[in-house]
Amino acid sequence: MKLIIIKKKWILMALLILIAIGVFASCFHHYRYRSITTLMPSLTKVIVIDPGHGGIDPGAVSKNGVMEKNINLAIAHHLREYLQQSGAVVIMTRTEDVGLYSDGGTIRQKKNEDLRKRKEIVKNSKADIFITIHLNSFQQTQYYGAQTFYPKDNPAGKPLAIKIQEAFIDALDKNNKRVALAKNDVYLIKGLDIPTVLVECGFLSNPQEEKLLQKSDYQKKVAWAIYIGIQNYFSYSP
Repeated sequence: MKLIIIKKKWILMALLILIAIGVFASCFHHYRYRSITTLMPSLTKVIVIDPGHGGIDPGAVSKNGVMEKNINLAIAHHLREYLQQSGAVVIMTRTEDVGLYSDGGTIRQKKNEDLRKRKEIVKNSKADIFITIHLNSFQQTQYYGAQTFYPKDNPAGKPLAIKIQEAFIDALDKNNKRVALAKNDVYLIKGLDIPTVLVECGFLSNPQEEKLLQKSDYQKKVAWAIYIGIQNYFSYSP
Protein backbone atom coordinates (compact mmCIF):
# COMPACT_ATOMS: atom_id res chain seq x y z
CA MET A 1 0.00 0.00 0.00
CA LYS A 2 2.85 2.39 0.86
CA LEU A 3 4.45 1.75 -2.54
CA ILE A 4 1.19 2.62 -4.30
CA ILE A 5 0.89 5.88 -2.34
CA ILE A 6 4.45 6.86 -3.24
CA LYS A 7 3.77 6.15 -6.90
CA LYS A 8 0.63 8.28 -6.80
CA LYS A 9 2.60 11.16 -5.26
CA TRP A 10 5.24 10.93 -7.97
CA ILE A 11 2.58 10.83 -10.66
CA LEU A 12 0.88 13.90 -9.20
CA MET A 13 4.21 15.74 -8.94
CA ALA A 14 5.04 14.90 -12.54
CA LEU A 15 1.66 16.19 -13.69
CA LEU A 16 2.14 19.44 -11.78
CA ILE A 17 5.58 19.92 -13.35
CA LEU A 18 4.17 19.32 -16.83
CA ILE A 19 1.38 21.84 -16.19
CA ALA A 20 3.91 24.42 -14.95
CA ILE A 21 6.08 23.89 -18.04
CA GLY A 22 3.03 24.29 -20.26
CA VAL A 23 2.01 27.56 -18.57
CA PHE A 24 5.56 28.91 -18.84
CA ALA A 25 5.84 27.96 -22.50
CA SER A 26 2.52 29.63 -23.24
CA CYS A 27 3.54 32.85 -21.50
CA PHE A 28 6.96 32.82 -23.16
CA HIS A 29 5.41 32.38 -26.58
CA HIS A 30 2.94 35.20 -25.90
CA TYR A 31 5.66 37.69 -24.98
CA ARG A 32 8.37 36.48 -27.38
CA TYR A 33 7.17 38.51 -30.39
CA ARG A 34 6.36 41.51 -28.21
CA SER A 35 9.89 41.65 -26.79
CA ILE A 36 11.53 41.22 -30.20
CA THR A 37 9.64 44.21 -31.62
CA THR A 38 11.53 46.46 -29.20
CA LEU A 39 14.75 45.44 -30.98
CA MET A 40 13.41 46.17 -34.46
CA PRO A 41 13.96 49.48 -36.31
CA SER A 42 11.54 52.24 -35.38
CA LEU A 43 8.60 52.61 -37.75
CA THR A 44 7.53 56.24 -37.85
CA LYS A 45 4.84 55.47 -40.41
CA VAL A 46 1.07 55.62 -40.67
CA ILE A 47 -0.39 52.24 -41.60
CA VAL A 48 -4.00 51.30 -42.32
CA ILE A 49 -5.00 47.72 -41.52
CA ASP A 50 -8.28 46.38 -42.85
CA PRO A 51 -9.56 43.16 -41.26
CA GLY A 52 -11.71 41.93 -44.15
CA HIS A 53 -15.48 41.42 -43.78
CA GLY A 54 -17.31 41.70 -40.43
CA GLY A 55 -20.85 42.11 -39.13
CA ILE A 56 -23.38 40.48 -41.43
CA ASP A 57 -20.59 39.56 -43.85
CA PRO A 58 -18.69 36.48 -42.59
CA GLY A 59 -16.42 36.25 -45.61
CA ALA A 60 -15.42 32.70 -46.49
CA VAL A 61 -16.97 30.01 -44.29
CA SER A 62 -15.38 26.57 -44.02
CA LYS A 63 -17.28 23.29 -44.09
CA ASN A 64 -16.94 23.27 -40.31
CA GLY A 65 -18.51 26.71 -40.00
CA VAL A 66 -15.29 28.62 -39.33
CA MET A 67 -15.78 32.24 -40.38
CA GLU A 68 -13.09 34.22 -42.12
CA LYS A 69 -14.06 37.54 -40.51
CA ASN A 70 -13.05 36.42 -37.01
CA ILE A 71 -9.62 35.15 -38.03
CA ASN A 72 -8.95 38.29 -40.08
CA LEU A 73 -9.70 40.42 -37.03
CA ALA A 74 -7.50 38.35 -34.72
CA ILE A 75 -4.53 38.57 -37.09
CA ALA A 76 -5.11 42.31 -37.53
CA HIS A 77 -5.07 42.91 -33.77
CA HIS A 78 -1.75 41.09 -33.41
CA LEU A 79 -0.29 42.99 -36.35
CA ARG A 80 -1.42 46.30 -34.87
CA GLU A 81 0.27 45.42 -31.58
CA TYR A 82 3.60 44.65 -33.26
CA LEU A 83 3.48 47.78 -35.40
CA GLN A 84 2.55 50.08 -32.51
CA GLN A 85 5.37 48.71 -30.39
CA SER A 86 7.72 49.73 -33.20
CA GLY A 87 6.34 53.27 -33.17
CA ALA A 88 3.92 53.14 -36.08
CA VAL A 89 0.56 54.90 -36.07
CA VAL A 90 -2.02 52.24 -36.92
CA ILE A 91 -5.52 52.92 -38.22
CA MET A 92 -7.95 49.98 -38.23
CA THR A 93 -11.03 49.98 -40.44
CA ARG A 94 -12.73 47.92 -37.73
CA THR A 95 -11.68 46.74 -34.28
CA GLU A 96 -14.59 44.40 -33.54
CA ASP A 97 -17.13 42.23 -35.34
CA VAL A 98 -19.01 45.01 -37.11
CA GLY A 99 -19.54 46.23 -40.64
CA LEU A 100 -19.36 49.84 -41.78
CA TYR A 101 -22.93 50.20 -42.97
CA SER A 102 -26.22 51.80 -41.90
CA ASP A 103 -29.22 49.85 -40.66
CA GLY A 104 -31.38 50.15 -43.77
CA GLY A 105 -30.96 48.48 -47.16
CA THR A 106 -30.38 45.01 -48.50
CA ILE A 107 -27.40 42.83 -47.63
CA ARG A 108 -25.80 43.69 -50.97
CA GLN A 109 -26.32 47.42 -50.35
CA LYS A 110 -24.78 47.08 -46.90
CA LYS A 111 -21.74 45.27 -48.28
CA ASN A 112 -21.25 47.93 -50.94
CA GLU A 113 -21.59 50.71 -48.38
CA ASP A 114 -19.12 48.91 -46.14
CA LEU A 115 -16.50 48.73 -48.89
CA ARG A 116 -16.99 52.39 -49.82
CA LYS A 117 -16.50 53.49 -46.22
CA ARG A 118 -13.38 51.38 -45.80
CA LYS A 119 -11.95 52.93 -48.93
CA GLU A 120 -12.79 56.41 -47.62
CA ILE A 121 -10.87 55.64 -44.42
CA VAL A 122 -7.82 54.74 -46.48
CA LYS A 123 -8.08 57.81 -48.72
CA ASN A 124 -8.53 60.18 -45.78
CA SER A 125 -5.84 58.60 -43.60
CA LYS A 126 -2.74 60.07 -45.28
CA ALA A 127 -1.22 56.65 -44.61
CA ASP A 128 2.10 55.39 -45.93
CA ILE A 129 0.78 51.91 -46.74
CA PHE A 130 -2.49 49.96 -46.69
CA ILE A 131 -2.84 46.27 -45.79
CA THR A 132 -6.15 44.41 -46.14
CA ILE A 133 -6.25 41.00 -44.45
CA HIS A 134 -8.26 38.07 -45.83
CA LEU A 135 -8.40 34.28 -46.11
CA ASN A 136 -8.71 32.27 -49.30
CA SER A 137 -11.21 29.53 -50.11
CA PHE A 138 -11.68 27.30 -53.15
CA GLN A 139 -14.10 24.50 -53.95
CA GLN A 140 -11.15 22.12 -54.08
CA THR A 141 -9.46 21.29 -50.77
CA GLN A 142 -5.89 20.63 -51.92
CA TYR A 143 -4.85 24.26 -52.29
CA TYR A 144 -2.98 25.90 -49.43
CA GLY A 145 -0.50 28.64 -48.62
CA ALA A 146 -0.47 32.36 -47.85
CA GLN A 147 -0.20 34.75 -50.77
CA THR A 148 -0.04 38.50 -51.38
CA PHE A 149 -1.57 40.62 -54.12
CA TYR A 150 -1.16 44.23 -55.19
CA PRO A 151 -3.42 46.39 -57.41
CA LYS A 152 -2.58 46.24 -61.09
CA ASP A 153 -3.31 49.95 -61.44
CA ASN A 154 -0.87 50.82 -58.65
CA PRO A 155 2.44 48.92 -58.95
CA ALA A 156 3.79 50.84 -55.96
CA GLY A 157 2.38 47.99 -53.88
CA LYS A 158 4.48 45.35 -55.64
CA PRO A 159 7.69 45.72 -53.57
CA LEU A 160 5.66 45.58 -50.34
CA ALA A 161 3.74 42.52 -51.55
CA ILE A 162 7.01 40.79 -52.44
CA LYS A 163 8.53 41.47 -49.02
CA ILE A 164 5.47 40.15 -47.18
CA GLN A 165 5.37 37.08 -49.45
CA GLU A 166 9.03 36.38 -48.69
CA ALA A 167 8.30 36.68 -44.97
CA PHE A 168 5.34 34.30 -45.29
CA ILE A 169 7.57 31.68 -46.88
CA ASP A 170 10.30 32.15 -44.29
CA ALA A 171 8.02 32.16 -41.23
CA LEU A 172 5.14 29.86 -42.18
CA ASP A 173 6.08 27.41 -44.91
CA LYS A 174 9.38 27.23 -46.76
CA ASN A 175 7.74 24.95 -49.34
CA ASN A 176 5.23 27.64 -50.29
CA LYS A 177 5.82 28.35 -53.99
CA ARG A 178 3.30 31.18 -54.27
CA VAL A 179 4.46 34.61 -55.43
CA ALA A 180 3.10 38.14 -55.17
CA LEU A 181 0.67 38.80 -58.02
CA ALA A 182 -1.19 41.78 -59.48
CA LYS A 183 -5.00 41.90 -59.27
CA ASN A 184 -7.45 44.20 -61.03
CA ASP A 185 -10.80 42.83 -59.82
CA VAL A 186 -10.85 43.89 -56.16
CA TYR A 187 -12.73 47.16 -55.56
CA LEU A 188 -11.12 47.99 -52.23
CA ILE A 189 -7.55 48.06 -53.52
CA LYS A 190 -8.23 49.80 -56.84
CA GLY A 191 -7.72 53.52 -57.40
CA LEU A 192 -5.51 54.16 -54.37
CA ASP A 193 -2.33 56.22 -54.54
CA ILE A 194 -0.37 54.55 -51.72
CA PRO A 195 1.36 51.14 -51.65
CA THR A 196 -1.47 48.66 -51.13
CA VAL A 197 -1.41 44.92 -50.49
CA LEU A 198 -4.16 42.33 -50.22
CA VAL A 199 -2.96 39.55 -47.94
CA GLU A 200 -4.55 36.10 -48.23
CA CYS A 201 -3.30 34.40 -45.07
CA GLY A 202 -4.23 30.85 -46.07
CA PHE A 203 -7.05 28.62 -47.26
CA LEU A 204 -10.07 27.89 -45.08
CA SER A 205 -10.99 25.26 -47.67
CA ASN A 206 -7.86 23.26 -46.84
CA PRO A 207 -8.50 21.07 -43.74
CA GLN A 208 -4.95 21.32 -42.37
CA GLU A 209 -4.67 25.06 -42.91
CA GLU A 210 -8.16 25.61 -41.49
CA LYS A 211 -7.01 24.03 -38.21
CA LEU A 212 -3.85 26.12 -38.13
CA LEU A 213 -5.67 29.38 -38.84
CA GLN A 214 -7.92 28.85 -35.81
CA LYS A 215 -4.95 28.64 -33.44
CA SER A 216 -3.91 31.82 -31.67
CA ASP A 217 -0.20 30.96 -31.90
CA TYR A 218 -0.45 30.53 -35.66
CA GLN A 219 -2.41 33.77 -36.03
CA LYS A 220 0.46 35.51 -34.22
CA LYS A 221 2.96 33.90 -36.61
CA VAL A 222 0.96 35.15 -39.59
CA ALA A 223 0.81 38.65 -38.12
CA TRP A 224 4.53 38.49 -37.35
CA ALA A 225 5.31 37.54 -40.95
CA ILE A 226 3.31 40.52 -42.23
CA TYR A 227 5.09 42.75 -39.72
CA ILE A 228 8.52 41.52 -40.82
CA GLY A 229 7.55 42.05 -44.46
CA ILE A 230 6.57 45.64 -43.66
CA GLN A 231 9.81 46.22 -41.75
CA ASN A 232 11.86 44.84 -44.64
CA TYR A 233 9.94 46.98 -47.13
CA PHE A 234 10.65 50.20 -45.24
CA SER A 235 14.29 49.17 -44.75
CA TYR A 236 14.67 49.22 -48.52
CA SER A 237 12.19 52.08 -49.10
CA PRO A 238 12.60 54.48 -46.14
